[in-house]
Amino acid sequence: MKRIFTTILMAVGFTAPFTTQLAAQGNRGLAEIPFAFTAGKRTLPAGTYEVSRLSLTGFSPVFTVMDSRGHSILVALNQRVQGNPEKPSLTFACYEKDCVLAKVTPPDSAVAYNVSETYIEKQLHHSVGLASMISIKIGSH
Repeated sequence: MKRIFTTILMAVGFTAPFTTQLAAQGNRGLAEIPFAFTAGKRTLPAGTYEVSRLSLTGFSPVFTVMDSRGHSILVALNQRVQGNPEKPSLTFACYEKDCVLAKVTPPDSAVAYNVSETYIEKQLHHSVGLASMISIKIGSH
């Protein structure tokens, strides 16, 4: 337990300077998500979320998803796909009432980032072929 706590503290301390850098670059936005969803290993309630990309050179892209109370999670997305800089969004794979963050298209980026289909299937406990995809627009502050 102590090791996990230490790892979390190190991650927060490590990412704080990058979050400040992102705010200066304008590489963040707000999304109003009308349903509960899973991101990483946490289920989050419906609400307004700020999405920011951390610039970690040499690593898979990491995004912070922060609610209006300041609680945040880190989400690593490792599959690059074609994105549309004119349409920043969060895309969710949903099956019945369960939704999983599946793709982030950041503001001002021609690249979008996916999680693997295996991860989605594991989270939804169903085949991706049965899921619907829902995109939520990311707006500016």
